Amino acid sequence: MKVPQKLIEQCLRLYHDHLYVVWPMLCYDDLYKLLEEKYDDGYTYSFLISLSAATLSDLQTEIVSEEGVSFTGRQLCSLCMLSRQFFDDLSNSDIFRIMTYYCLHRCYAQFADTKTSYRLSCEAVGLIKIAGFHREETYKSLSFSEQQLRRKVYYLLLMTERYYAVYIKCVISLDATIAPPLLEIATDPRLYLGSFLEVVRVFTVPGKCFYDALATNCANDSCTEVSLKRIWNELHTASIDIRPWSYGYVDFLFSRHWVRTLAWKLVLHKKGMRMNFLSNTNNTRIPVQIARDMLGNTFLTPRNIYDVHGPGIPMKALEVANALVDVVNKYDRNMKLEAWNVLNDVFKFVFSLKNCNNKMIQRFSSKCQGALVALPISKPLQLNDNSNDYDDIIP
Repeated sequence: MKVPQKLIEQCLRLYHDHLYVVWPMLCYDDLYKLLEEKYDDGYTYSFLISLSAATLSDLQTEIVSEEGVSFTGRQLCSLCMLSRQFFDDLSNSDIFRIMTYYCLHRCYAQFADTKTSYRLSCEAVGLIKIAGFHREETYKSLSFSEQQLRRKVYYLLLMTERYYAVYIKCVISLDATIAPPLLEIATDPRLYLGSFLEVVRVFTVPGKCFYDALATNCANDSCTEVSLKRIWNELHTASIDIRPWSYGYVDFLFSRHWVRTLAWKLVLHKKGMRMNFLSNTNNTRIPVQIARDMLGNTFLTPRNIYDVHGPGIPMKALEVANALVDVVNKYDRNMKLEAWNVLNDVFKFVFSLKNCNNKMIQRFSSKCQGALVALPISKPLQLNDNSNDYDDIIP
């Protein structure tokens, strides 16, 4: 069954209005032109369906046809996966195939199917390298708009790969070997790339060695005190160029707190390294300060802004919470009360998020129980029916 053009067009409009600023690819005008001119082309159609599926999944909504038939993100994702069986992905590595895999990866991330999500992102990364998009000279013959699109997709995949390196300990292959996309002049604030470029900066200020070290739980020689201190200094303050309380603003803020916490964690794995990131403080106070900064950023932010990021925001917040538990349990008994109080507030925030799967909460609660830390759980933990594979959720 082919999805009607009108329904796809509705999804493209939703993507333009809400999600382009978070994962920018093509703007609405370009997408609509593709829909009008290449609806019957198999590869283009698959991309448009995958983008529609990812949009509905991220926004947790559905669309209804004129005949009264409703389509969810999961249904469109299944239709797209079925359509892929009729096309040869190995014959070429064009940008539509790459974007299709990226969008499908986002769908399965929302479904809490980590294995499938990671596998699809690996397919996209493989095609990126086959096409040579990791080499700057590959872009010289392309028009500005083609360069922009490929650079945006490249960095979307680079950030995805680095996220998975932390949580499923996978090897990463992409590095910041090409220039990021340029900041485009946009009269529509929904198309402003400022927040996206800030998120790219957050993920690339730490070099590849940083994520390699996290993937192996071993601080290698490349992760020096100077390099880790640089991460802290460059990500210590928020950019003033991002529109506050937007989808992109939230993505940037939580990514910044997440990377700073990971840097702190890596310092503790490197014997003999002591680092006072903050003046007149010790290493064990750093997670408490990060948590306070993060909680300060949650004030006045509408809950629906967090939802479109899927499990990413809860996972990044839980990383900060995990560091607080480590402070209480292992590193500094003198700060136990202060860290515990902040931990309560962080946990309440995480528990309030729609996309925080209860399996993640249960695993985190088990860690807290092992540290003899009580958490303010106001409602019983129940498995989320939206996930078919609870063991597959990133711990």
